[in-house]
Amino acid sequence: MHRGLPFFLRIISATAILVFFVPMKAISSEVVEFSAKMVQQIPNQDPMPGRLYVAKDKIRMEAVIGENRRITIEDGSARKTLHLNPARKEYMEMPWPAAKPNQPDPSIRRPLPGDPNHPCAERVQLKCKMLKKEKIGNRKTEKWEIARVMQAGKQHARTIVIRSLVWVDRRLGVNVREERFLDKNPKGSSELRAIKEGPQPEALFQVPEGYRRVEMPKTPSDALPGGGVQRP
Repeated sequence: MHRGLPFFLRIISATAILVFFVPMKAISSEVVEFSAKMVQQIPNQDPMPGRLYVAKDKIRMEAVIGENRRITIEDGSARKTLHLNPARKEYMEMPWPAAKPNQPDPSIRRPLPGDPNHPCAERVQLKCKMLKKEKIGNRKTEKWEIARVMQAGKQHARTIVIRSLVWVDRRLGVNVREERFLDKNPKGSSELRAIKEGPQPEALFQVPEGYRRVEMPKTPSDALPGGGVQRP
C-alpha cells in the first residue's frame, strides 16, 4: 500500500466521520441538545448499535461491540473524558491535555464540510463538492462528496479513489450520515437515527453510584530502564 494512503484514510475519517464531538462549540448556548440512535455498519459484519446524547458542553456515547457495552462521556466544562464499563462497574478518567499552538481545543466544534476552516478548504488534495440538499428522516441536510485520487503504490501506475459521502445537519452541527468507499467498493457506513431534540438529563453525564475508579494501563514509556518496573 502507498505510504500516503493510511494518512489519507485518517484525513477522510477526520473530515467525513460522524462528528460526535462537534457540538462543543465555543459558546455553549449555540448547541442544540439532542439524543439519537447510532448505527455503524462494516461490510460482512453485524451492525454495531449505539446511542448518542448531546448536552450544552457534554457528550455521552454508548456502543455495543459483540457482547460488550461501553460508554464514553466527553465533559467539556471539566475538560476530561470518562470511560465506563457497566459490566464491571468500573470507570477511567482521562484529563484533556492543554491545547497546543495551531491545534483546535477539544472543546471547540470541529469544522464541517463547507466551513472555511474544514480540510476541504485547506487541502488541495481533497476534492469536495456539495451534491444537493436532502432530507434524512425529518432532518434537513446537505449531501457532500469528499474524494481523492491516489497512486496505488510507488511501483504502480494504477490509481485508487478514496471517497466519502456525508450528510451535514447544520442545525445540530453534525454529520448525520456517512458512507465510505475505496474505488467503487463500499467500506462502511455510519448514521444517526431517531434524532430527538431537547434537554438531556444531567445524570447521563455522571459516573453512576457504585462504580469503582481504575487507572489507565501504563505505557512502555512509563517503564524504568532495565527492570521493567512501572512507576507508581
